[in-house]
Amino acid sequence: ITADSETSNEGRLELYYNNTWGTVCHSRWNIRDAHVVCRMLGYPFALQYRTLAYYGEGSGPVWMSGLSCTGRENNITDCYHNGFTTSSHCSHSSDVGVVCATNSLKVRLSGSTHPNEGRVEVYFNNTWGTICDSSWDINEAIVVCRMLGYSYALLARPSSYYGEGCG
Repeated sequence: ITADSETSNEGRLELYYNNTWGTVCHSRWNIRDAHVVCRMLGYPFALQYRTLAYYGEGSGPVWMSGLSCTGRENNITDCYHNGFTTSSHCSHSSDVGVVCATNSLKVRLSGSTHPNEGRVEVYFNNTWGTICDSSWDINEAIVVCRMLGYSYALLARPSSYYGEGCG
């Protein structure tokens, strides 16, 4: 990632293909795609995804469009996309970007007798708190499991299955 940003964990997504740097078009771009990109860059997951050249317009070709990841892939080339071709329907005004979480975010599992399951808690502003389960699904569970050193999540339990947290 590169851009006019003060931190190295965010910016415009650029790909090096065929000896040339180019960008990615925003068609279908979402948080699942951003999660894959951030993991490729060594970050645990994405905090936000950006569209419409949020970090400024890139240069060179727009290499990829129609990117559609499940969020479980290790590389964006493993995701569905329209191929590495110069996009005729996208310009640099559609360049995408990401904000990746740094490894300093702490998470833990509580409320279970097993170390690999439980209520997800996040440490923020010197306090442990919980995450609302609104829209919580397997994709978020996979991210948390990877943050904790597990390779995968088997399921995502909603509705305070492991008890209500505090904080």
